[in-house]
Amino acid sequence: MNRLKTARSPYLRKSANQPIDWYEWSEEAFKKAKEEDKPILLSIGGVWCHWCHVMAHECFENQEIAKIINENFVAIKVDRDERPDIDRRYQEVVFALTGSGGWPLTVFLTPEGEAFFGGTYFPPEDRWGRPGFKSLLLRIAQLWKEDKERLINAGKHIYQLMALQSQKSYKGNVGEELLEKGISAILLSIDYQYGGLGDAPKFHHAKAWELLLYRYFFTKNKQLLKVVELSLDAMAKGGVYDHLLGGFFRYSTDQRWIVPHFEKMLYDNAELLQLYSMAYQILPKELYKRTAKGIVDYYKKEATDPEGGFYASQDADIGLLDEGGYYTFSLKELQNILSEDELKVVKLYFDIGEKGELHHDPSKNVLFIAMEEEEIAKTLSMSIERVKSLLESAKLKLLKYREEHREKPFIDKTIYASWNGLMLEAMASYYKVFGDSWAKDFSKKTAERILRELYNGKELEHAQGVEGFSEDYIFLARGLLALFEITQEDRWLKASLELTLKAIDKFWDQQNWGFFDTKEQGNGLLSIRLKSISDTPTQSVNGSAPYLLLALGSLTDRADLIDFAEKNLQAFARQIEEIPNLSASYLISLYAYLKGIYKVETEEFFEPMLKAFRPFKVVIRKPVRGLVVCEGNTCQIYDGMPDSFS
Repeated sequence: MNRLKTARSPYLRKSANQPIDWYEWSEEAFKKAKEEDKPILLSIGGVWCHWCHVMAHECFENQEIAKIINENFVAIKVDRDERPDIDRRYQEVVFALTGSGGWPLTVFLTPEGEAFFGGTYFPPEDRWGRPGFKSLLLRIAQLWKEDKERLINAGKHIYQLMALQSQKSYKGNVGEELLEKGISAILLSIDYQYGGLGDAPKFHHAKAWELLLYRYFFTKNKQLLKVVELSLDAMAKGGVYDHLLGGFFRYSTDQRWIVPHFEKMLYDNAELLQLYSMAYQILPKELYKRTAKGIVDYYKKEATDPEGGFYASQDADIGLLDEGGYYTFSLKELQNILSEDELKVVKLYFDIGEKGELHHDPSKNVLFIAMEEEEIAKTLSMSIERVKSLLESAKLKLLKYREEHREKPFIDKTIYASWNGLMLEAMASYYKVFGDSWAKDFSKKTAERILRELYNGKELEHAQGVEGFSEDYIFLARGLLALFEITQEDRWLKASLELTLKAIDKFWDQQNWGFFDTKEQGNGLLSIRLKSISDTPTQSVNGSAPYLLLALGSLTDRADLIDFAEKNLQAFARQIEEIPNLSASYLISLYAYLKGIYKVETEEFFEPMLKAFRPFKVVIRKPVRGLVVCEGNTCQIYDGMPDSFS
């Protein structure tokens, strides 16, 4: 009954005391299902996920529901962070069946692991137009007894469709037209009133804004810059950012970026740190500097391991399902914490009132920037310096209060190779712009630890005890390449190249090109090998791999890597043709392929060239006169900084 007590995953361990006979994804679970001829209940979620906690409390801790599950099903619990391969496949099925996905993911499988029905959150009883979990379980148990063949056939049908889809070739030609089409599709999906892509819920889509910054560099189209600025300002000022300590929450539930889901994810903050550092080079706004620095401050203080490594996530909830309670404040609380003058300023700055924005507790205010310091100074007839000073002291008091008087949301301290790779790359960007030596030093410590503990020279692990996926090899290789650039230590370039070659060896699709997500086949839908291009909204392996291959090929003079990059892009060309805004990371790689890597060799101008913004630039410290700049097969010598940088 307490099989999950010894699980590596904190999410699984938190389910260990539920009255359900949970299994991890294992041969043992599938064997039991086959021997006892029972369908499988697969539940996938994350330790940070609010609705996973809600369903756990309402359904999995319910004795009556647990009894139905234990008697009629084999129950498997999966942590989506630990096993993105399992999550990815069953998400696809549920999305195809229902038109939506997410967590908790609830899927019913045959003993062979073929899905025949699924959904996301289910309430315990029928409500909100959704079937209750109890009645759903009873109905499926009854169908299994009375009409099993129908369910098995449905599972086989879905499996066959998915297998056919996975074998489909999307090879096509790549060129300027495909890039133009992709950028146009992104521009069409922008919310020009509140910033961001699409409507609520709103995700950050950091790679889309990065792509538009590159586009601005090459076209000097001021409208592009305005579009990016609108969205970056909205996110940095919104409640989707933690204004007291720093760091971004996972997404906004509303169109205006005010009320987020309050979990903090490493992959989001890595991509956003890179974005705001880069944006500051083009638009040196104090807001962007503060936002980038805030992300780093959050990791320094809360989410890094002293031995090296960035932690995976921080929960949204405290206590019993109090989402956001740690981060939000009532007016009454503020009156007790702040001085009269501080409160006056804070009420205007964060739009504080008796009625706040938190759905389940309307007295609580989500902190978002509603009024700028200059406007507050005019409104209150105060000097701007006084307003800034009061704001600073107020923020420190509020941060101290929440740290000392509230239960801190749970931090998942798992070190994932892929996500740490993303943060290594982001820290390198941050270091280039702001010169924070901690970013470089801690990145080295992190890289050393991951290569020591998760890589044995042959295989890279996703986390300790979990076999690595292509995303681990590719994202870590990108992070190590970025670390090489800021340190000029050859060991990082060597490790990056080694991991990239291993990724090609283990995951490359020889027939249709591109990288599979997993190396080996397994139970259920794991027997189908998938190649994803979709940014979800974090960058995809096949979106970001071509850039890695281009950069490494340029640095090491390996034409075979450039060839792989071209094939990787061609492998998904028709898919991008059909859905042009599917992957901004792919469009960035395509842009780099079309423009060529901008390789700079210099001794004298190393630091200024490292700091200068130029898309697809890699700087190498070499004892040459002035600078040697190579774009594709063309190289030029400069005595001083090229015009585009001076």
